Amino acid sequence: MIKNLAIVGGSCLVGGAAVFFISPSRDAWSTIFGSTLGGLGGATFAIQSIKKSSEEVIKTQQQIQDLKQEHQQLLSKVKEITDRHNKLTQKLSQTEGQLTNKRHDLNDVQNRVKEIEQQEQDLKVRLERLRISNPQLETLEKIAAKIGELSQNKSGLEGEVTALNSQLQELANQRNSLAQIEVQYHAKTAQLRELTEQIKARTEALQTLQTRQAELEVIRASYDALSAEQQHLQTRIEQLRPEIQRLEGEKQRILQVIQQHQQDYQQIENFRRQIRNLNSEIRRKILDLQDIDHNINTANINLNSLRVQNAQLQEEKQRYKEEIDGLKGELANLSNSTEVAMQALKDKLWNHLPTKRFNIGNSVNVEQQFLQSFTEFLNLQGLTFPRRVVNAFHTSLKVQDISALVVLAGISGTGKSELPQRYANFIGAQCLTLAVQPRWDSPQDLQGFYNYIEKKFKPTDLMRGLYQYNHDNQMQNRIVIVLLDEMNLARVEYYFSDFLSKLESRRSGDTYLEIDLGSLPLREEERRLRIPEEFLFVGTMNEDETTQTLSDKVLDRANVLTFGKPENLRLREDSNNSNQVNKSSGYLDYEKFKAWRRRPQVNSPVVRKVKEYLDQANNVMEKIGHPFAHRVYQAITQYVVNYPGVSEVNSAEFRYALADQFGQKLLPKLRGLMIDDYHEELEEMKQLIEQLGDEPLTRAFERSRNSSTGQFEWKGLIYPEE
Repeated sequence: MIKNLAIVGGSCLVGGAAVFFISPSRDAWSTIFGSTLGGLGGATFAIQSIKKSSEEVIKTQQQIQDLKQEHQQLLSKVKEITDRHNKLTQKLSQTEGQLTNKRHDLNDVQNRVKEIEQQEQDLKVRLERLRISNPQLETLEKIAAKIGELSQNKSGLEGEVTALNSQLQELANQRNSLAQIEVQYHAKTAQLRELTEQIKARTEALQTLQTRQAELEVIRASYDALSAEQQHLQTRIEQLRPEIQRLEGEKQRILQVIQQHQQDYQQIENFRRQIRNLNSEIRRKILDLQDIDHNINTANINLNSLRVQNAQLQEEKQRYKEEIDGLKGELANLSNSTEVAMQALKDKLWNHLPTKRFNIGNSVNVEQQFLQSFTEFLNLQGLTFPRRVVNAFHTSLKVQDISALVVLAGISGTGKSELPQRYANFIGAQCLTLAVQPRWDSPQDLQGFYNYIEKKFKPTDLMRGLYQYNHDNQMQNRIVIVLLDEMNLARVEYYFSDFLSKLESRRSGDTYLEIDLGSLPLREEERRLRIPEEFLFVGTMNEDETTQTLSDKVLDRANVLTFGKPENLRLREDSNNSNQVNKSSGYLDYEKFKAWRRRPQVNSPVVRKVKEYLDQANNVMEKIGHPFAHRVYQAITQYVVNYPGVSEVNSAEFRYALADQFGQKLLPKLRGLMIDDYHEELEEMKQLIEQLGDEPLTRAFERSRNSSTGQFEWKGLIYPEE
């Protein structure tokens, strides 16, 4: 909104009040005069704009009046339509109520007509009956009168029905008229909404025009002020014109003086500029000097700080040197401590190792010749074992990549410990005998432990053997038989379960044991001991009241050979060659021993026959509640395939091998089974065993099944003496 006009620099600007800056010099009057003339031109332009705007305001006001009148007319029309709609709605409601009442009346009348017609029909029937039966005339006359009365009532009711139908038709016509009126009402309502929108738009336009009118009123007031100001300025111009002419002459005189002194002024300005440049240079030099002084002070402070730090570093250097010397001493002591702690592991375990290797082949005939020679070797020692025991023991050692333990069980004095010792002696292998103690209850009892008081590692012969085998090149490719004597004096699961799992995992890759030396430093290659696959593990078990039984976990990972009561007791005979045969002049290396190992072929007749028997056995075991899985199947198959002399399914060796596995892995799972509860299942197992045709297995099964305790007591598969 425009309030005042200010004349500045020869142009008219809308802003605050007009202000004139009058300088005492003569040039200022010339400036003021030029600005005044320019202001008059701008004011004239503003007056013309105001006149044009006034005409627009008058025209807009007329449009506003027209819109107001049109708005009033529309409002009146809307009110009239609304009142009419309300009256029609009320009348429609009344008419619908009357129509409903008339319909009820019509229904009542129609019901009465039906009743009268029924009565009339009944009377006619009665009259006909009376005529037939010759009634009295008086009764007939009463009935005829009653019929006439009912006919009159019927005629009157029919007239009422006709009248009601006419009224219903009239009401229906009125309802149709009302429906048409309602359609018109909706159309008028739509027109009313459109008019309302137009009124709203016109109202907004009216508000805009009113705002514009207010602005034009302000402009009109400004126009009046400008007109007065114009008159005042005209008068002031006339007054200032002589003074302007005088000032113009003064201006010319001053210009001449300025031209006369222009050269001096230029020189003075040059001097002033040089002085300013010199002052700037002096200030810059002073600042540079201050920076140099500051840098010198900072350097002195840093120098003093560096001297202090140098002294501190010299002290720290000396302290660190003393600490390094102390640590070197401690390291030397620790090295000596490690040597002392490991000394027991390094104590020589094996002496006088055979140097000559057996020069034998890897064919089936060579292996059978080897076993025949071993049997003769045992006989020369005064020992007699059934051929099936020797074959089963040898085969169990061959398949230790999957069945990692051979257990020799039976009564004491049957040669369980001597068989693995003589086998090791015959092949030139090293034998480590570990006497199991009843107090063994952790893996440390089997492997050894670190004594924190003595700061020494206390190894068992097993750990000494593993350490020296890993660090002695002369032991490479040599077979070592580890004998756990009377292994069930303690719970096998307590001290041997973890180690047995490691033995089983050798088939998948290298397996290691960790040596615990507390906080003593130990190189990785010395701390971790690989369990070589050349180490073969054998355990002996005495079956008496002092021993523990084996769990299913151990049975699944072991082959159990049973040594029963001898049929004939006899003395051992001394042999003249016993001193010569006790020592072997050579040794069987592990690579040749492993060359006798054969891998099962899925489609071979032997493997298919084994699977056929095991599928039947597993079905029976599942009914009993003791099914087996892949590990047992793979272990049994590998044992049968590697049994000496097995080439076809009809051979005696095949029957022996499969019977061995039934007695070593399957039937021990039935220990403690209530015989009466599983009579049918045990009968199925008996039929399957009889199909094998192995007499020792059949006798062992029958003996266990006929136990006096009512439970299945598996005593093992005992081979007959030859």
